[in-house]
Amino acid sequence: MAKNNRETICFKHCDFELYVSCEELDAPRKKLAHTYAQRGLAQPVDEEITVLVDGQPVLIDTGDELSRPFFFENRQYWFEVAFSDHVEPDSALVSHKYRLIEESFTVSPRSGVLQAMINFGNDVGRCVFKINYTVSSVRKSVPVEFTVLATKMVQSQDLGLMNQQIDTVYPLWRYAISSKTTQSQGQSIKQPEKFELFWLAQFERLKDEFEQGLKRILYAPHNRLQSFTVQQKLDRINRKLSAKQQEHAKELIASKRLSTRMRISHQRLNLDTPENRFIKMVLKRTKVNLSKFIQAMAKFDAKASASASFCQSLQDWQDKIGKFSKHQLWQEVGEFEGQSSESKVLQQGAGYSKVYKVWQQLKHYLNQTNGDALLSIKSVADIYEVWCFLEVKTIIEALGFVEKEHKLSRLKQVQFERQFRDDEMAAAFVYFRQSDGMTIELAHEPSFTPKGEVNRTWLANQRPDIVLRVTLSNNESFFILFDAKYRIDTKPLTQQDGVPEDAINQMHRYRDAIIHQQTMANERPLKSRPVMGAFALYPGFFDQTTQQNPYDEAIKEIGIGAFALLPSAESSNSHNQWLRSYLTNKLGVKASYPDPRSNDYYFVEDSARIAPYGGNLVRHYGLTMVAPINEIGRDASYLTQANTGKLLGYHTQLLATNRQNVHRNIVREVRYLLLTVRVNPSDPNQLGKFLYRVANVKLLPRHDIDRQLTGKLSNDNHHYWVFDFVGEPEVLTTPIVKPYSENFQFKLTKAEYLQQISHWDDVKEAYQLYTDLDLNW
Repeated sequence: MAKNNRETICFKHCDFELYVSCEELDAPRKKLAHTYAQRGLAQPVDEEITVLVDGQPVLIDTGDELSRPFFFENRQYWFEVAFSDHVEPDSALVSHKYRLIEESFTVSPRSGVLQAMINFGNDVGRCVFKINYTVSSVRKSVPVEFTVLATKMVQSQDLGLMNQQIDTVYPLWRYAISSKTTQSQGQSIKQPEKFELFWLAQFERLKDEFEQGLKRILYAPHNRLQSFTVQQKLDRINRKLSAKQQEHAKELIASKRLSTRMRISHQRLNLDTPENRFIKMVLKRTKVNLSKFIQAMAKFDAKASASASFCQSLQDWQDKIGKFSKHQLWQEVGEFEGQSSESKVLQQGAGYSKVYKVWQQLKHYLNQTNGDALLSIKSVADIYEVWCFLEVKTIIEALGFVEKEHKLSRLKQVQFERQFRDDEMAAAFVYFRQSDGMTIELAHEPSFTPKGEVNRTWLANQRPDIVLRVTLSNNESFFILFDAKYRIDTKPLTQQDGVPEDAINQMHRYRDAIIHQQTMANERPLKSRPVMGAFALYPGFFDQTTQQNPYDEAIKEIGIGAFALLPSAESSNSHNQWLRSYLTNKLGVKASYPDPRSNDYYFVEDSARIAPYGGNLVRHYGLTMVAPINEIGRDASYLTQANTGKLLGYHTQLLATNRQNVHRNIVREVRYLLLTVRVNPSDPNQLGKFLYRVANVKLLPRHDIDRQLTGKLSNDNHHYWVFDFVGEPEVLTTPIVKPYSENFQFKLTKAEYLQQISHWDDVKEAYQLYTDLDLNW
């Protein structure tokens, strides 16, 4: 019999019973415990795990209160709401700002149960929806509240640090008009730019207080005793006159001037006060703002995230504000023209103070709040992706690169949300480093398509999350790709955080799919793969100062792997040490070397040299080694062969090439050898006049190399390079002169340059290859 791993929580209301079920919750609980244990933190408790229905906690199967986390990201939850008989049929529905959650709930035609299957995906935070139904013609609404927990990060710490970094570069991007969950915005440090979603979030939080204040004002409006002066005929005067006015009236009657008007002054209470004008202005502005939202929401297509009930709520709020603004009170009130001084009525008056406080918070969005306002936030996977992009940006700037251009200074606005543009390299930062003339373009989600001219694909579009295009001083360029994966696959044996296998497969796909086309005159474009490395970034937690990256070997050997990356409040940057070390070794730092690196340095790693089976990759055709013959202890016959161009091969220590920091891949590319040797043992100079063609290059222990190639026997176990020659050597018209020295040194050049060289010292600058390399590969 199959084991039942389903867990259920329930709540019995007087009108319905709610059941929520989920399979296999042990796995996310273990991940959550592992994540928090790595940081030495206690797991979420109390409010973070409590599930409330109508303000009361739910129970588990045994009848006890819920004591363990229940709602997690990326889990399937089955909701069932069974109503009592007194609830009117077909009156039940669920309201939520997010359209897909609202539409997920449907009434079973057989049982009448309201049910839904919901996966919160990577939306973490507070989820609140309302169960609406009718009893005896009375509409009721019961809220259901719970928190969806992240298992891959410490939600309260990591997400906050990510948000802070994102807001410094792309403010407002992470907010959405609606999503499955909401998060507390918190208090802002600076005045934000105008952003409608902030205003709406504030209004939604303060609407009840706003309504209460308005009702109090309309019930007892503020008024002021004011003096009025009118001109009235004698027969129209119905007020008591002063003695002086009575005397004047008698004179007019006596003279029969009854149509003459008298100036009459009186006092009465007046509603046209600065305070009432202010409230009238607030109503007008609020109504206009809500109208903008409603008009924009009406333009949303069928894929819009906002639900029908949320759109209806906006309409209801506007109707209510419209009803307040049409009250006859405002007919006696003029237009607001500003305040010349502070008003005690607005600050302390009943109703007025509430509206004034709400208006100030709406005016300043979330700046003056205590963090209670909840906003819909984009998926945490999207937030992690953009944070990784900015983390790479931070590391690049630390390597001595100066921002030269920012191609995307502002995000485009789609309805009320801020989004990245879709253009290729549109979100690119361009950096330049003066010390070596290197330029870096950092882009977020650029598109590589079959329509590309320089860098393209053939069968499908490719959009890596983060792309570094590195351009050297000689205009050669290559790509380093990163893809942020908000996923963890814990290895069962080592219990280490790892990236899922399909993420690594995707890195292989990126590297193989993107092709560079070099334009050739009178020929088809020369195709090459410009991606030097492709790496996944994932929210794994390690002590990167002491532990080794589990993907180190793959990164070095094939240029494919992953880096664990999570934010850290520490200033030591220990959270990104693996990624920072890779980029430092690959790109260098500003003051690493007295002279700039050779451009060849970036193309000699093993991962850049993997060719198809049976083929090889050559960077410099005709690579020639100019090297001296070690004459000490050699057979006379061997030296005679060297002077007459009869050598069958050549050998030199691996230690010697390492000493000059020449990579093994470079030595294997050598196709010609020009060997210098003295004609007579007493000569001060060696001459190099025979250019040998190299058949193959191999590494052998010294004692395994044939004496014919070495000129003497040796039992040395150290490895030596062996160059086998083929055919007859070419004789140079002008021999190359090298001062004799017992210290071994060689130089690399091209065979085509030898006609311009007559002395060892001439092999320099443009004639010398692979100089200034280091051991950081």
